[in-house]
Amino acid sequence: MDRGPLIGIIGGLLIFVLALSFIVYSHSDFDGQLIEQVDKGVPSNELIPQIDKETQKMQINSKRRLESIVMDEKYWGNGNLAQPVNYEYYTNSYESEMKVISDYDSARKSYAKREINKEQFLSEIKGPREYFKIYST
Repeated sequence: MDRGPLIGIIGGLLIFVLALSFIVYSHSDFDGQLIEQVDKGVPSNELIPQIDKETQKMQINSKRRLESIVMDEKYWGNGNLAQPVNYEYYTNSYESEMKVISDYDSARKSYAKREINKEQFLSEIKGPREYFKIYST
């Protein structure tokens, strides 16, 4: 059996997957795109709607996570939602996440308005980025 074509197909698929992941991941970092746009001099009035849209996506995802946990607890019996302490824990976690999202939004807008420099921006978003990295893995 000639293995040349098989190795070629596997190599081609590997290159395709690597190229696709590079394209997807290089364009998925909103903060990286924001930094590029600010560096290029894009006006803040064009950047703020993009930031608002990204913030809205984050808020929707946060709400979906809360709803998913509550529905899992309530309907699948993976916990006891009837206990107030459990419900409080989930709602407090949600409120904390919304605060992080708000801080993230504020830092992005401050940077877009050129109120803070790149180093300050990266410093301010370090915590929120680490927080949300949990959900992307």
